[in-house]
Amino acid sequence: MPTKDDALKLVADFAAVSPCPSVWPKLDQATIAAGLRDRINDPNTIDQANTSLCGPAEFARDIAQDKPFDYAKAVIDLYKTGQALIGTLIIKPRDDLKTQPVVGRVNQTDWILLASIRDSDNWWFHLQAPNDKTSSMTLPHSKEDWLKRAGYTEVINETNLVLCKDLANAVKASKLFKGGYKVALFINGNMLDTATMGDPSPWPDHWVALTSAIAIKSINLTRPGALVDDKSSSIKFEIYTWGDGRVSVPGSGTLTEYNFLSNYYGFIACRR
Repeated sequence: MPTKDDALKLVADFAAVSPCPSVWPKLDQATIAAGLRDRINDPNTIDQANTSLCGPAEFARDIAQDKPFDYAKAVIDLYKTGQALIGTLIIKPRDDLKTQPVVGRVNQTDWILLASIRDSDNWWFHLQAPNDKTSSMTLPHSKEDWLKRAGYTEVINETNLVLCKDLANAVKASKLFKGGYKVALFINGNMLDTATMGDPSPWPDHWVALTSAIAIKSINLTRPGALVDDKSSSIKFEIYTWGDGRVSVPGSGTLTEYNFLSNYYGFIACRR
């Protein structure tokens, strides 16, 4: 199986051919090569920035960690030919995406892969700009399919698009993480801001990768059934999001069980 060193050599070979023909006229070869080196060495630097590409970002981080050669090859193949393959996942964005300039803060290395994954999956909307939130939203069934096609043999999808999940679901997510699964939480971004973490949400809008077990202090752990607003409860864990490495949740203050569950819509776990 190719290693991280093999991936870095692939990037070095790509950077050495200058100029390298590309179907992305607005992207720069040297910038992408430098970005690839950084992300192979630290997949936590993959960053959706000001786009809504959190689903593809979390997926790309999984691939960069577990299959760095496949990750690098996908980015390079997209740059050269406009299409790539990860396992049996075909990534083939539409022509209008390839001719769009990168708007905002997203790095070119992330844009070419994350936007291409999202655009390849769209059957109605065309992703044409980083702030195109409607067409860049990743639904759970899409993320589950990407993981299976990428070669993850065990994929568990326990999410909901409308109703928040319960404490037992969060406990299961934590146990799977401790058991060696990669776990992505489906949340509303209210949870990540101290000012809004107590606000209930109407729907999920963000994917984050769990990077620690979930520490839960609550009377409801021993009281199954209807949720009791336990003011003495607390939920603590760490995540990857927005290229910031491991982020503590909550950032400050106390995230009660009730407030956590008001913004929690389940998880997808996978294992090779």
